[in-house]
Amino acid sequence: MTNMVSPDDTQPRSPFRTPPPAPMLEPLDEEPVSRGPGCFLWGFIGAFILGIAGLIIALSGFAGWSAGTRIAQTNATATQNAAINQQISRISADVESRNQVLLQARIDYLATLTPGVPGLSDIMQTATAVYFVSQPTITPTPQPSPTMTAQPLIAVTTEPQIAVTPGQTLDLNALLGEARTAVSLSDWDTAIETLDVILAADSTFESGTVRNLMLQSLNSKALGLFRAGDVGDLAEAMRLTDRAREFGDVGELDYESYIAGLYLDALNTVGIDYPTAIRALQQVYNAVPIYRDAQQLLFQQYVGYGDAWAAQGEYCPAAAQYQSALNLVNDPGVSGKLSTAQGICAQATPVGGPTPLPGTPSIAPVGQPGA
Repeated sequence: MTNMVSPDDTQPRSPFRTPPPAPMLEPLDEEPVSRGPGCFLWGFIGAFILGIAGLIIALSGFAGWSAGTRIAQTNATATQNAAINQQISRISADVESRNQVLLQARIDYLATLTPGVPGLSDIMQTATAVYFVSQPTITPTPQPSPTMTAQPLIAVTTEPQIAVTPGQTLDLNALLGEARTAVSLSDWDTAIETLDVILAADSTFESGTVRNLMLQSLNSKALGLFRAGDVGDLAEAMRLTDRAREFGDVGELDYESYIAGLYLDALNTVGIDYPTAIRALQQVYNAVPIYRDAQQLLFQQYVGYGDAWAAQGEYCPAAAQYQSALNLVNDPGVSGKLSTAQGICAQATPVGGPTPLPGTPSIAPVGQPGA
């Protein structure tokens, strides 16, 4: 009988039923892993960077404040110089007419200005000369020779009599007539000056008529300056409006003065602080869209603000500023800037950074507060 061979008998057999254990290897000595700078060093570096950023912000803020102060001083100086030149130019006419009241009023005004007005001492000497020339001359009045009477041994003598011509007096009625004529001719400067003389001489003379004429003259003069093309006239127009309020209702000048104040305030921030200038000009534009060059200035500030963001690689906020500018003026160049900014903004990937500490100021684009 043949022995049957099992398939398992043909397989190789391991002498061990379980694999031998893996040999134990001695661990090698390894060098310790370097952990880099310590927490103290990183903290020092962070504090140093924050300090530099704070210094930059402080210096930039100071620079913006200084520039704004310089512009305000320049505007004030220009207004004052215009007023000084106007007063000096009219002194010669006062000297020729020997109008001592107006001449003295102009000198008193110029003497209060700081710094001193050049040539004021010469003007005062001229005024003194006008005063002496205007004084009445004293002439003796001829008297008849004393005659002898029948009274014996008594001589009748008479002291010579001296007549003094009264000094110059103002004819207020004539001045009021001159003021009325000036108003009818729309010669507001002459009307205001003449009425000022009347008020200085006697504030109760024809009070109602004088005040009404003064209110009309001041209102008309201020309104003309508000609507003139020269920006330098706005400050003088506002001053005249303030004075006109002393004599009655100024009507539409209230609103004109308010808009002019907003516009002048905005001019002091243009090119220095974009957000503040934009807010101020936006107020003017919202009230009167066609007021002077408010629309063009606002457009320029939006474009400048967008350029400042783009210069720092912040194209998303730059695109917003360019879009605001195009809402005012359709400009092909700005349209190109908007397309570029929108394209880069769409492809930009936000990069995570360290979270700033509470209260830590951020570095803003040029023209923004804190830049």
